[in-house]
Amino acid sequence: MSDRPPLLEDWAGFRPSRRFLRLGSQRTGRPRRVRRVVVGLGRRFWRGAELAVLLVATVILGQIILREVPGPLRLRYFQIRDLTVEGNRRVPTATIIDSLGLPAHASIIGVNLKELAGRIMGNPWIRTASVSRRLPASLVIRVSERTPQTIVLAGRAYLVSDDGLILKEAGPDEMFGLPRLTVKVEHPIHPGDRIDISHLELGTRLWQQFHRHALMPGVQAREIRLETDGSCTVFLDRGMPYLRVQEDDLLWQLDRLARVLQIRGISLRELEYVDLRFADKVIVKPLPKEREA
Repeated sequence: MSDRPPLLEDWAGFRPSRRFLRLGSQRTGRPRRVRRVVVGLGRRFWRGAELAVLLVATVILGQIILREVPGPLRLRYFQIRDLTVEGNRRVPTATIIDSLGLPAHASIIGVNLKELAGRIMGNPWIRTASVSRRLPASLVIRVSERTPQTIVLAGRAYLVSDDGLILKEAGPDEMFGLPRLTVKVEHPIHPGDRIDISHLELGTRLWQQFHRHALMPGVQAREIRLETDGSCTVFLDRGMPYLRVQEDDLLWQLDRLARVLQIRGISLRELEYVDLRFADKVIVKPLPKEREA
């Protein structure tokens, strides 16, 4: 070995190992990642702080307005001045507005919208109702109405909707073209009460079948009475017998009646009533001789 100091040429030939470089790069990368995490957390913190400050400022401003602005001024600004009703055809707009029961100088902010909608739906003609605000001083009311589907005879004639709700007493001019069903009730019924919808569906179905000339052309049902045993009594046009039928397979029952009439050589007008409730027989009762004549 030589005692001379190392020359620049010797240092120029030095090559550090890859392991040394890798360890060095790892040591310098960690502080950078830590700094990035800290910067990211700082940004999120300041964003959250800005939102919190904005929320607090809004609350404070609202409290100042409520405390400093006179009550009468607030009341006049938010006082309900306009009511809009949409979707009604049968129920007058004035009737719907009156059902709200709003006090004088009511504030649009202070009213309970669900409660107002419930008051409107107290009218049996209203199926659904919703109330919404339109600031600063308008309420918008949207309704959908029920339509009469059946005439129910229970002491009096009533218009009944498809979901079984009694709408009102039916006048003579309102009974044309609707199925007429007679039901037995244990107590008087009133508008707003409900009828068992299964009975209504059965009676309406029979009515429609008869009006499609299920029996014979020109013979239609005038009234259908729903019996307590599940059967029905069908009253035909005047001068025709009444029929006792079961709910199931009405067309098959009427076909049996047509064959009996053909075999016996008689017409419907010669009969007082027909009972089709039994699977093995058809019962017919002819008119008395004096009535036949």
